[in-house]
Amino acid sequence: MKWAENLTELQATLSLYSSTSLPEAMTISASDAKRFCDSRAFSDWRASREGESKLQVAIVDRLNGVIRSIGALAKTMRRQ
Repeated sequence: MKWAENLTELQATLSLYSSTSLPEAMTISASDAKRFCDSRAFSDWRASREGESKLQVAIVDRLNGVIRSIGALAKTMRRQ
């Protein structure tokens, strides 16, 4: 049963990350799917995507800081 779960997980990963439809990914052998997921190119791509995500989080954090600062400035100006 555990191997079936692992195979399904592997096929879903292949489908999500390789622009392959799930039915098509299900026809690919487990060894080919594992080789894809274990490849250096896939690892590099994942690292690149993680870097992009971190960059987006940093941008959102900076915008939140700007918004907070504008709010604090508006409060200060109202008091005067």
